[in-house]
Amino acid sequence: MHVNIKVKNIKLLGVVSKLVRQSQSLDQETAGLLSGNGLTFISQFENGKETVEIGRVLNLLEQLGIELEINLPPNLPEKTINKLKQLQTTDVG
Repeated sequence: MHVNIKVKNIKLLGVVSKLVRQSQSLDQETAGLLSGNGLTFISQFENGKETVEIGRVLNLLEQLGIELEINLPPNLPEKTINKLKQLQTTDVG
């Protein structure tokens, strides 16, 4: 089953991550090891610390199988849309 959740803050993203982690029977320490993060980082993220590093969050989410998607505003200029399409086919990471 595919579930979409509109994330409005880091606390909600942390809670989603925690629920997925727990559903996979992973403790915080193991999730940290799998994602290259420490126990403190996982705990802070899951508890909604607003200053967590986005790169570390993205790595954790990837390890948990969580994909993020960005919904862009309507009526973007064609030039911007073309640039965005190019990003999808280029490895910018």
